[in-house]
Amino acid sequence: MKFDIKFRAFRLGDEKFINLLREDEEMESKIGGVKRFVSLDRERSWINDLIMKDNNSIMYFAITMKNSDEMIGYVSISDINYRIGTCFWSGIKLSPTAGDGYGAQTTLLLLKYIFEELRMVRCTGVCQEENIQSLNLLTKIGFQKEGLMRKHIFKNGKYLNQWLLSFIDEDYVKLKMKYDL
Repeated sequence: MKFDIKFRAFRLGDEKFINLLREDEEMESKIGGVKRFVSLDRERSWINDLIMKDNNSIMYFAITMKNSDEMIGYVSISDINYRIGTCFWSGIKLSPTAGDGYGAQTTLLLLKYIFEELRMVRCTGVCQEENIQSLNLLTKIGFQKEGLMRKHIFKNGKYLNQWLLSFIDEDYVKLKMKYDL
């Protein structure tokens, strides 16, 4: 598969783009976690911590077009356990102007990294029950629903259900052949 995007490390200066993404009400309503109002200074400090601290249990990747270093979004994995080979996909945030297809490309590149570079055997993720777009993306790529976690998060003034999904190394072998990764 030909990818139009690439990953790069976060760098100082990315805080402006990330802070703008936080202000996108529609995007924020569809992701897990509580909406946070974060100053540009705090965002800069967070990025600096990600760059300078050596936390092996979490990784953030800036998403850029292949021919540019300007961010169009970011993706992360957390709860990385190298001993048992598991991680949690924390999700994707893409600019509303990024265009179609970049969510799938990001997911494919991230899975390639997770299973080929980190040598994980299992990746889990969640999405809100009502977020059909994310659920369709994940299941199309090959994530399997494991169950509906009822009232799993509090968001937008109410408790929401989330799907728990997983992707394992055997799924990656199939995905690699399907997309010629």
